[in-house]
Amino acid sequence: MKNLNSFLLLGLLAIVGCGSGGGGNTQKTTPVITWATPASVPVGTALSSTQLNATANVQGTFVYSPVAGTIESTAGTVMLSTTFTPVDTTDYTTATASVSLTVSPAAPAITWATPAPVAVGTALSSTQLDATANVPGTFVYTPAAGTIESTAGNVTLSVTFTPTDTTNYSTAMASVTLEVAATSTGATVDFGATNQIIRGFGGSEAWAGAMPNGQISALFGTSGTEVGLSILRLRIAPATWDSTTKTADTTQWTTELNNGLAAQTLGATIFASPWSAPTSMKTNGSVNEGSLSTSSYADYAAYLEAYVKYASSLGVNLYAISMQNEPDWNPCPASDNGTGTGAGCYESCLWTAAQMDTWVAQNSSVLTTKLMMPESFGFYSAMSDPALDDVNAVNHIAIIGGHIYGGPIYYYNNAVNKGKDVWMTEHYLNTASGSTPAIGDAIALAEEVHNSMTVGQYNAYVWWGSSDATSASVPLIDTNNNTNYFGYALAQYSRFVRPGYYRVNATATPSSGIYLSAYTGGGHAVIVAINSNSSAEAVPITIQNQSVSSLTPYQTTANGGLAMLSPVSVTSNAATVILPAESITTLVQ
Repeated sequence: MKNLNSFLLLGLLAIVGCGSGGGGNTQKTTPVITWATPASVPVGTALSSTQLNATANVQGTFVYSPVAGTIESTAGTVMLSTTFTPVDTTDYTTATASVSLTVSPAAPAITWATPAPVAVGTALSSTQLDATANVPGTFVYTPAAGTIESTAGNVTLSVTFTPTDTTNYSTAMASVTLEVAATSTGATVDFGATNQIIRGFGGSEAWAGAMPNGQISALFGTSGTEVGLSILRLRIAPATWDSTTKTADTTQWTTELNNGLAAQTLGATIFASPWSAPTSMKTNGSVNEGSLSTSSYADYAAYLEAYVKYASSLGVNLYAISMQNEPDWNPCPASDNGTGTGAGCYESCLWTAAQMDTWVAQNSSVLTTKLMMPESFGFYSAMSDPALDDVNAVNHIAIIGGHIYGGPIYYYNNAVNKGKDVWMTEHYLNTASGSTPAIGDAIALAEEVHNSMTVGQYNAYVWWGSSDATSASVPLIDTNNNTNYFGYALAQYSRFVRPGYYRVNATATPSSGIYLSAYTGGGHAVIVAINSNSSAEAVPITIQNQSVSSLTPYQTTANGGLAMLSPVSVTSNAATVILPAESITTLVQ
């Protein structure tokens, strides 16, 4: 029995031993890799996760060949392969997979900017047929170089590009539209026939508060897209007046005068206008509405002179001072009965023409700078004729200022015949869309300035509300000091027609929708041309009494603000200028 038991025990041990040793023969599992054939790509494509996007049924890492970022530069079939290493290397083996990628010929990238309009009769050349591609090759144009465009309107120019490397690149096509401008009636500019002197183009900063340097530079600077204004109009706040000491609370004038000093440093001419006399001098005791008490006429003259002297003490040399802003406009409703308390009221002071004449004749001689009057709301001559016709008043007046709200632009014979400057000192236009100014708004403003210079023959044009810091909703620059389309329109004059220039004779309206004026000064010849039409026009210009070899255009269109273009050649005192649709172009010698 002993031997039998031992035999059974040994057998049991043998069986147990065999069971424990069987695990050494288990096989590792191969991961399952899924990798769809990627879509074909053009030559020049860099491999990315779009192509290298294999997945496995267990966790692990992929190593690709070629690696991500490899640029496929040859057309054909490329084998992509990957090696997958599982995280669990005890139970899983590494695995490999591959797919084929088709690399197709790439389409070349053609760059071809829309060419500038040309005149009827222009032969096509490399100026219009100037497409480029990102790879070597040849261009075939339709119509071909040398083709003469004989009909006004839009012409489609097309090109077929054949690459040098036809294995890896396909042919490509592109097209642009060329505007062929009809030739308008010609214009003549006579630089030997001068008209009014130009004092400048400006804007108001009434109620602006302290203006940052960037704002001043954007408005009065003359580089880049800066507006280049040369006149700044300030508001004379109705400061408290002490009639005994004949002194004013000048602290109310400091902020705007400091703005004036900054603009003056950039060459601007400064003048100032009061909206109201001090309340102590008014018939209703309010800065709104009412009139100047006749008993305060002398004090009012002293008050304005106090402003002149205070400005001088700050370094501001006032070119002129106005006696009143819009003496013929009452912003208050009739229902307030002259108290100045009604809805919509703002600073104002009402004068009759006779009262202004009396004050100028009897009191204005104390002023030590030029006197401007009457700054009528609608440039109504009836407000200034009495003073101009009064021998006791006329010699005290230097400038007839006026606004053109509702009033026509006209040539003021009486003022000019009396040797007075005539300035348009305030106006604005609302945008057509009610929001940000667009090219149509620029054209409208440019036409108004054109009429002011050619019809009214004004010596100056001043816009209301230069910056967004004013109470106006139609500034020339935005809150980031970027010039808008109103600013560009005025800049076409203010940047290039500087104080001291003269307007010269020019054909003001060569054809319908085309407006032209010309100026000379500082050794420069300047022509400002406006095309308000919806199509381009070619304007032949004949130049007289000035030696001009070329003119550099600065242009405002729907595509841009104040772009300097290639010079226009002047041959035998003649040049043809292409004016794009809805554009303003200033030509400068």
